[in-house]
Amino acid sequence: MSGDFNLLEFAGLEGDAPWELEQPTPTDFRFVIEKEQLSMEETGKQLASFIGESIEAEEIESPEGDIEWTMRIRVNGLPTDVVVWVEQLTESIQNASGVHEGCILAVQTILHRGDPLTHFSNLMRLFGGIDIPLHSVCDLSTGRWFSKEIVDSIFVQDSIEPPEEVLWMTRLVEGPQANEPEERWAWVTTHGLSRCGRVELEMLGVPATLASEAVQLVDGLAALTLETALPLAKQSITLGSNILVSLLGNKEAIELLEDEMPRGEQGSAPSAVIVHYDGGSVCPLDALNIMRSGNSSIVKSQRSTARQATIAQSGWSLFKRATEQIGESEHATCLAQVPWANTQDEDSPREYLWFRIVEVGKDSMTGELAHKPALVTTLVEGHREQLSPSDVTDWVVMTPVGPMGPLDAEAIEEFLTQLMN
Repeated sequence: MSGDFNLLEFAGLEGDAPWELEQPTPTDFRFVIEKEQLSMEETGKQLASFIGESIEAEEIESPEGDIEWTMRIRVNGLPTDVVVWVEQLTESIQNASGVHEGCILAVQTILHRGDPLTHFSNLMRLFGGIDIPLHSVCDLSTGRWFSKEIVDSIFVQDSIEPPEEVLWMTRLVEGPQANEPEERWAWVTTHGLSRCGRVELEMLGVPATLASEAVQLVDGLAALTLETALPLAKQSITLGSNILVSLLGNKEAIELLEDEMPRGEQGSAPSAVIVHYDGGSVCPLDALNIMRSGNSSIVKSQRSTARQATIAQSGWSLFKRATEQIGESEHATCLAQVPWANTQDEDSPREYLWFRIVEVGKDSMTGELAHKPALVTTLVEGHREQLSPSDVTDWVVMTPVGPMGPLDAEAIEEFLTQLMN
């Protein structure tokens, strides 16, 4: 077992940053407030009260339009200034939110390119946590809406940071619509990476039957771009066992498309198109088929691995109780995921292995390797290992109704109750 592993650095692809932007694009929020008027003084006081200390704030000139006031604020813990203003509810916001009486608290800033997720989360926590009648918030970069309840549960109250995917939205377009679903082509694209200082990612010419795998690959690579640089165009990169791709610019990739394949135009935010590892064909079919086979998966970012490990370890007592109660039942089994490397060198590539729990001790469990490793050569299927909570990055209870993980606590409790009866 080893620590975090940087796959792109190991492959010799880290260094230059050809797919990064000189300046991240702005991040804009629209907080829908169920109150007709919200003064600048009230907003400033609420922000300072939530933080527990004074803030720097100054009124600045408002642009033309239905804007009552505008101010620039500086808050300890936020790396860039924030521009805040209040405006009337627009028709589009009314239709989307269902709120017809109130106002909009608009927030604009530039995210810290070194850690956009923490910056984003702190902004949502701050403006979503102040004592005003918040209904919902729209993240304009993605078009994603968050209800007040979601803001509270994910950003304000939860001690576990949100997943990286909150920073972008991955959209899927299929066509031609006149074709049968299995005969269509898919276009997958991200919206939101540019505000993190990265180019958007696309995949073109994807057979619609492989659309799910395409979305998984795009999301997986998007998360990795937040931790390391992307390779040069047409330079192959390994994203998992036998999962090889390369990148092309949008304009060059579109020239490889057939007429009936859906496509996007080069927009204001540059994009990198994920293509076949040799750069000669537009769709990385080999990589998608490997993912479809279930024999390999996209390597996880260090941050998502750490987040999932925190979630798994916080639910360790439930997992331990489930393994004890299930025992050798033919109706269910319990699996734990462990990152493993061939050597103790922290820079060695790691593989996420699943162990079937065969014995439960007081402070640890005995797991039996449940599959043949793809990368690890030091273990064989059936190998047994003592596992402690700190070793595990994920766990799952396999049941007749499907797999259940750390976030399915209520369903697992219900299943265990039914198992006892």
